[in-house]
Amino acid sequence: MSALRVGIHERKITPPVGVDLSGFAHREGPSEGVHDDLWCRALVLDDGTTRLGIVALDLLELDFELDAAVRRAVSDATVIRPDRLLLNCSHTHAGPATGAPEGTASKNRGYLSRLPAEIAAVVREAEKGLIAGRLSYGETEVQIGIDRRERQPDGSIDFGRNPDGPADTKMRAIGVDTGQAAPAAIIFNLACHGTALKGENREISAEWMGATVSHVRRIAGDALTPIFLQGCCGQINPDVSAATFEEVDRIGERAAQAVAAAMEAAQPVEPAPLGAQLQRIGLPLQDPPSPDLARDDLRKAQSDVERLRRNGTHPYVVRAFDSLVAHARDMVERSERGAEGETAPFVVQVLRLGELAIVGLSGEVFFEFALEMQRRSPFRHTLVLGYSNGCTCYVPTEEAFEEGGYEADESFRWYGIPPLRPDAGEVMVQAAARMLADLHAQGGTP
Repeated sequence: MSALRVGIHERKITPPVGVDLSGFAHREGPSEGVHDDLWCRALVLDDGTTRLGIVALDLLELDFELDAAVRRAVSDATVIRPDRLLLNCSHTHAGPATGAPEGTASKNRGYLSRLPAEIAAVVREAEKGLIAGRLSYGETEVQIGIDRRERQPDGSIDFGRNPDGPADTKMRAIGVDTGQAAPAAIIFNLACHGTALKGENREISAEWMGATVSHVRRIAGDALTPIFLQGCCGQINPDVSAATFEEVDRIGERAAQAVAAAMEAAQPVEPAPLGAQLQRIGLPLQDPPSPDLARDDLRKAQSDVERLRRNGTHPYVVRAFDSLVAHARDMVERSERGAEGETAPFVVQVLRLGELAIVGLSGEVFFEFALEMQRRSPFRHTLVLGYSNGCTCYVPTEEAFEEGGYEADESFRWYGIPPLRPDAGEVMVQAAARMLADLHAQGGTP
């Protein structure tokens, strides 16, 4: 196998108690405690020609401003180029506000100002510890999540359980071996929202993903660093019977057993050459409605907020719905100036690790798109990630746009942008497919 060096490091990035938690519009108040810590974990890989960085963050998502700040800090602290750094968030809904939509939670500016340097320090320590390493890959079946888009008696789509819908049932694991008795790290990937806990929870937590890390360590030993990379879980939620930490732990234990099984089945893979491409593309947006319809939407949003205030709704919830008024005003402005043909910024990144490819997408991407990218990929194994290098919005399928529901009809208001065009997902897939083919051709046939 080709020469490869790897470096691994981790550090807590738990925010102070009292920060707002992000991800639920109906959460009534800031964080009240820490159930379990949030972590930054970094893996650096070097084949003698190219150096890559993979960073896993126990956060909901990054906005593009924070993503850029982290890249600058890592670039200043290491020799890793910004386009060769992948930043993936676990998408825990029990973490601080770090994403673009700020209506459901206020950002703690002190915490955010320190975060880029803290992440850069983790990557720097990983880089300083580079030693010879090898990679292996394995996978196994496991049921953690379920399609949440349930058809209601009136034909509409709402949050629920849809056992016939698509869900990720495959735990994928990459072993990073440095010649010790056990791998020095395990990268594991599954697509499932970090929403086992609901908006009633006000304790900081890495959610089921963090529980999985703890259980993997219990199985494999504390010397191992488990690194979770979140997949394309746009419509996939944990299949839980109750929103409790006991359920979080139960899911984590089941997922950890799957990680162990995947590693038992793992086979060596050629880890070089390394390569990376990062492209910033535009996803097409729908044109705004007529000015009259846009003004009607604004009046409705204002009326909804006034009704919440009259009913004595918690100020945190009122604040969240105030953000929808701001979005409605923006849509009025867009309609009055006749905005047409606009796009939303979106990042597609592909890393090559020899026979492996990792695709990073900056959105809440529906799982079908991950399957399609894997189908089009020329690599032996391909992991497809959401919540990477920023987060633009949900990216539903054309079928989901036809059916309606939160992701297609409502989610864009919370992200503060017009809705995507139904064909936006295919634009994203085509970009990823081109990059996968290009990186594969550059390094020959693995």
